[in-house]
Amino acid sequence: MRGDEAAFGQIYDLYFEKIYRFVYYRVSHREAAEDLVSEVFIKIWDRVGDIKGAGAFNGWAFQIARNLVIDYYRAKKVTVNIDDLENVLEYDDNILERTNFDFDQRMFMDALRKLGADQQLVLKLKFLDELENDEIAVLLNKSEGAIRVIQHRAIAELKKLLNQE
Repeated sequence: MRGDEAAFGQIYDLYFEKIYRFVYYRVSHREAAEDLVSEVFIKIWDRVGDIKGAGAFNGWAFQIARNLVIDYYRAKKVTVNIDDLENVLEYDDNILERTNFDFDQRMFMDALRKLGADQQLVLKLKFLDELENDEIAVLLNKSEGAIRVIQHRAIAELKKLLNQE
């Protein structure tokens, strides 16, 4: 693709929205998200020759986005709080339907806060960012099996916590 502007345009069209959503949910600031997404696509353009196989592209692109978000927070020295997920839930009402629970947002957020950090992150990537388990595995540097286990345990724990309330 290097040098092929039409192919890059297709990749941009295919991935822009997903990468923007991924970044925006993490920085919660429109201008910062736009800047970071621009950097992601610049890095993709510059490094496209580094990718080995088309199947690895999606995980590779999101890894670039993840690394840039980490750099953003390191530079800003800002901490991310689970409370930021409340804004995400307001944006994506379908998450409630996909979890097959009959509950309100407050109960869900209270239960979510009780999960471990890995469990919270895996659920967020799976249901809010709509990533596949193999993509989450690449981002978190874990096996796909480990992601399935974390996801299964997190959902089971959420069900347990929500049934207690």
